[in-house]
Amino acid sequence: MDMAQDTPAPAPAAVPSQATVPVLRGALLESRQRWRDFTQLAADLAFETDAAGRLTFLAPDPALGWPEGALLGQPASDLLLHTEPDPFRPPAGGRPGGGRGIRAWLRQATGGPACYSLAVAPLLDAAGGFAGLRGIGRDITAEVREADAQAAGLRRAQALETLLRRVRRQVLAPRMLAATLEALPPALGCAGAAVLEVGPSGLPVVTHRHGDDPGSLLEAVGTLLNDDVPSYAEGPGQEALAVLPHPQRRAPRHALLAWRPPGGRPFDADDRHLLASAADLVFVALGNQALQQELELQARTDSLTGLLNRRAFLEDLHRRLERLNMEPSRSGGAVLFVDLDNFKPLNDRMGHEAGDQALIAVGRLLRDIVRPTDLVARFGGDEFAVWLQDADAEAAGMRAGAMCRTAVAVLPGLIPGCTLPLTFSIGGAVRAVDGSDTPDTLLARADTAMYTAKRGGRNGWRLAPEPRHEAPPAGRG
Repeated sequence: MDMAQDTPAPAPAAVPSQATVPVLRGALLESRQRWRDFTQLAADLAFETDAAGRLTFLAPDPALGWPEGALLGQPASDLLLHTEPDPFRPPAGGRPGGGRGIRAWLRQATGGPACYSLAVAPLLDAAGGFAGLRGIGRDITAEVREADAQAAGLRRAQALETLLRRVRRQVLAPRMLAATLEALPPALGCAGAAVLEVGPSGLPVVTHRHGDDPGSLLEAVGTLLNDDVPSYAEGPGQEALAVLPHPQRRAPRHALLAWRPPGGRPFDADDRHLLASAADLVFVALGNQALQQELELQARTDSLTGLLNRRAFLEDLHRRLERLNMEPSRSGGAVLFVDLDNFKPLNDRMGHEAGDQALIAVGRLLRDIVRPTDLVARFGGDEFAVWLQDADAEAAGMRAGAMCRTAVAVLPGLIPGCTLPLTFSIGGAVRAVDGSDTPDTLLARADTAMYTAKRGGRNGWRLAPEPRHEAPPAGRG
């Protein structure tokens, strides 16, 4: 038997009937539509490139605001705002490219940026060679900007917390101010920070600073201080300048100045936020410093005459005596105790207002007579004290006599309607040469001498004898 005759012939290939062709075409269209739907649901962008990196497919089209078909045939890398990373670059050395989560900033038709997270896979030809790339992308611009804003807010909070922590450690206003200025340059990458004060001339001067000397910037800064709002400008050497004036226009006016070295980047929104907070701290510290100085002045000053008060005089005299004891080669000094004669009758006849006018006049007279190196104070009531630096007995007597003569000539004319003789009774004590005197012993001797002068007829002076000495000098005005 012929085996060949018994072997069945192969069945002919199935040929689609005329009725099945529409069914296959519909399935193909449905599959393509399904792929498009899935792609659009999963991604904001789908693309293909050829082996040279040119776009051969793009969905949706138009995309990124470009006209329909405008990107096809163009290098995909032309869309990149930055050269790296380049998800469209053909693989090097024949190795297939690809990857997931590739973040790239793409250029929109308007020129604006759009950030996409891309997933890319290589396309291979029949021989396994590289034929292009296929990928999808998700627009994450809003997410990135929100994350950047949160990160910037965190950086601002951390920088501000560091600034506040350094300031909180300080107790005194000057140290708070210094701590603020010290913290700003490292926090902002500045060359320095300074507090400016605008005087009557309108020119700014540096009162506090940390970092480089801003002297060369003051001319450029002066024009910016006319505004009530922060100014950001460029200095004469292309320095980035930030000038934040005190919002209240009262003299003297202050401003915070911060600057970056030449070529440094301008101050961005985060920098300006931190600078505004730092300026608030600076102005609070300046206000506290002014208040502290005012309180210190009030604690040391007689409110009526503006002279030193008793406590301040004794503190300063104590320091003067200690310094003299440490430098025996220096000259000594003398204390004059001044009492205004006829003050009680003046109060009784003309009232306390006239008495206050007399005390104010005495304070002005003594302030004009003494030298800058001397001390003058009101001890209370009608009693005043003067320290004559480096004065010996002869000089102290001459100065006491001059005070008596000036009082007789000047004081009555300063009180309208006053007919009483307003004169001085002055007692003085010269510092002991052996350095044994204290403020209390000097004042006690001067006080005793003053009462001696008053009992001698007023309008005169008397110097107390030095310890273990007799025959004190005396005189009349």
